[in-house]
Amino acid sequence: MSKKWTEAHPGDNAIVNYKEFNAGFNAYKSSFNGDLDRSVLPEDTFTNTQKVTGALHKVTIENSDDMYAKGILVDATTGSLGEWRGLSYNTYTGGWVEIDSVSVDKFKDGMCHWEYRFHYLVDIFLGNTDASSLKFLEVKMEWDGVTVMESSRICSAIGTIRLVTDFPTSGGTHTAKVFVRSVAPSATEVFDNNLINITGPSHLFIGRWR
Repeated sequence: MSKKWTEAHPGDNAIVNYKEFNAGFNAYKSSFNGDLDRSVLPEDTFTNTQKVTGALHKVTIENSDDMYAKGILVDATTGSLGEWRGLSYNTYTGGWVEIDSVSVDKFKDGMCHWEYRFHYLVDIFLGNTDASSLKFLEVKMEWDGVTVMESSRICSAIGTIRLVTDFPTSGGTHTAKVFVRSVAPSATEVFDNNLINITGPSHLFIGRWR
């Protein structure tokens, strides 16, 4: 049986003259877009009046209040010696706690890029004589009730964190929530010290649909 030879498709290592290759490739490409590119379009072909806000993407920045300002499980007995006032083992018994909720509107079907930045305090020395109760901070980010990012354990006492996640999303209005958790109290805990505090939280949302 005779072989039917097809057109060759050289790899990049077979291209000797890139200028000559690009000239031929551009001619081939132009057959699809009707020879329209920035070199042949008149200047100011598209004006600001023809641009539609949100046609390609949407950027939203939301600065939120601190955990203490929101009154999330605040223990009034904390902070007497100059420490931060906030959540303690008098008010926290373990598990995820919602600390932030943001509504984001005018989205379209596409991708969402979400960055959550904050400063944090974790009293890692609180009751650390109990090896089963070593302190940490974990953060979970939810988009319409679906977990899109969950951090590993943050075990340093103080710092700044930026968590980043990208995920597909539908159009419309969405709710972004942030949760934190630490270890449940043990029998040897000090109950009137601030365990976790989040301050200066900020959200960056970038929706991309074209």
